[in-house]
Amino acid sequence: MSTRAVPIPAACALAATRHDADFADAWEVLVPASSLTATEIYRALSRQTPGWINRLMRLRNQLVQPLGLKDLGALSAVPSGEAVPGQRMGLFEVVSVEPDELVLQDDDNHLVVRLSVLKQGHDASHDKLTLSTVVHIHNRLGRAYMLFVGPAHKIIAPALLRRAPAAVAGLRQSTHEP
Repeated sequence: MSTRAVPIPAACALAATRHDADFADAWEVLVPASSLTATEIYRALSRQTPGWINRLMRLRNQLVQPLGLKDLGALSAVPSGEAVPGQRMGLFEVVSVEPDELVLQDDDNHLVVRLSVLKQGHDASHDKLTLSTVVHIHNRLGRAYMLFVGPAHKIIAPALLRRAPAAVAGLRQSTHEP
């Protein structure tokens, strides 16, 4: 199955905030069934970020600094170890950690971005992995920012998620999971 756009799943922690969001989407893909956590999968995906996405992030960081926005760093800059609420994992701060869902956010003066990585069982050989994003805009700068970031996100999120099946298969092999 290829990556496809879907509604934000009801089981997703972000579903309750979808109704008043300024931007929201979700993308899903089937991955090999495993005992891997959502955090382990996110970490593997982040570390395999395509080079063109990292280059776009560097450009974004350079362009927005004069506007007073944060330099978010790189998506691939995810530390090892346990994910803890309040800790930065690449671009985002950890909000909550459950075995099947990792919720992250970036809260800046112009908007709040929340991201969920949700793993759900699909069938005996596959899990469903859904990457959901919800954005709440605070001001005109946030609206202007999303004019550029919104369309880019609709290319970046599925491009990143397309790597998930191989990332999960690789993690399963490295941990000797059947």
